[in-house]
Amino acid sequence: MKIKYLFYSLVILFSSYTVTAQTKVGTVNINVIVTKLPEIGKVKTGIEDYEKQLQNDLKLKLEAYEKEVEAANKVFATMDDEARKKKQQDIFNLETDIQKFRQNAAELVQLKQEELMRPLFSKVGQAVSEIAKQEKYTQIFTLDGNELAYIDPLYDLTLKVAEKLGITLK
Repeated sequence: MKIKYLFYSLVILFSSYTVTAQTKVGTVNINVIVTKLPEIGKVKTGIEDYEKQLQNDLKLKLEAYEKEVEAANKVFATMDDEARKKKQQDIFNLETDIQKFRQNAAELVQLKQEELMRPLFSKVGQAVSEIAKQEKYTQIFTLDGNELAYIDPLYDLTLKVAEKLGITLK
């Protein structure tokens, strides 16, 4: 009788241990949520305004280039070789500047978009974290990138691994 009691006690003990050791995993599609936030309109407007600003800057560069070429064409015949070479170099530098500006414009727009979107992703991330804690999720994966959107710090093994390797982390 004592053996049965001991056996049942051990079974209950082990089953309760495995129940508490289980993790709860969820998923979230952050991009879908972000695109539905009311602030997304301001972000789109901000990006459009920035693109217009870049287009205006390019237009000014092109106008300056055209004026420089036009002025140079008028005086090329009267210039000595050294002055002509300097003027040609100035025009070449303007062309190079315009090409670089065009190449960098797409990257600049991308950086501006990331800057404007960062608060929206942060807002959604905060909401995901709060819900995960409330509903006792240990991990939340994003559907659009298979990245972790949230992980319960209790399941983070970074400090244990570092300790085992003799590394001290703060």
